[in-house]
Amino acid sequence: MKNRILNILLFSIVLLTFNSCKNTNENETSDIHDIKQMMQDYRQAWRNGDSTSVLDKLTTEIILFQPGKTEKPILSKNNVSGFWFPKSDIKYPIIQYEVENEEIVSSGNIAYYQGLSKLTWCTLENNIGHDTTQSISEFTNILKKEGGKWKIHRIMYNLKDSKYNR
Repeated sequence: MKNRILNILLFSIVLLTFNSCKNTNENETSDIHDIKQMMQDYRQAWRNGDSTSVLDKLTTEIILFQPGKTEKPILSKNNVSGFWFPKSDIKYPIIQYEVENEEIVSSGNIAYYQGLSKLTWCTLENNIGHDTTQSISEFTNILKKEGGKWKIHRIMYNLKDSKYNR
């Protein structure tokens, strides 16, 4: 009888352990799907020229690290907004924004999303477009889950030449 109770207890512990691992994997799979969708929505907001939606995908404490810059990174959503969307007669609409070689890893309320970004934009001055430019960069974004939603918390990228391929 004692061995039977011990076996049942041991079996229950093993079952609970496997069940908790299963739930963790399901949560991580769900998080990866949510992150991938949020990043697709982020890129679409850029293509749509929707600055409100772009900024909605950032945490308030966002830090934007720029490549090759000796000054401090851009700190806070307000400062990133001023940098990306300055009040000016000149606009830089995004024509194309694609990502390759995506890698997403999440753990709890923190995740990273990295890959190769291909971004094409033009200069629009007085509603006349000119100077189409493409940039290719390897990037790593750190994401943070706030209020049940994934948001970009840190952005780091390294510009590459036009022939770069990973």
